[in-house]
Amino acid sequence: MMDTTLFDPGLLGVIVAAGLLTWMTRVGGPWLIARVRLGPAANAALEATPGAVLVALVAPAALSRPSDAIAALFVCLIARRVPMALAVALGVLAVVILRRLL
Repeated sequence: MMDTTLFDPGLLGVIVAAGLLTWMTRVGGPWLIARVRLGPAANAALEATPGAVLVALVAPAALSRPSDAIAALFVCLIARRVPMALAVALGVLAVVILRRLL
């Protein structure tokens, strides 16, 4: 039987290092952007990133089921007229409803 009260300093070091690296990536991006002058192309790329990530997450699902494709089309139609968070919430609701119906 293994003793569960053992303290492993190496494991604690890995946990602390992982937490520190996570924190550095979270803080490092805004810190770096505040100190680097970006051109118009880089600014446009950074502004387009959230939408590109969302499409990369949704596209495989939208191509897998007809209900998801209809929901994705619905979100594309409303995304320019409502805030992005609302469009995502309505898209999730559409997926739930359409999966039950189709």
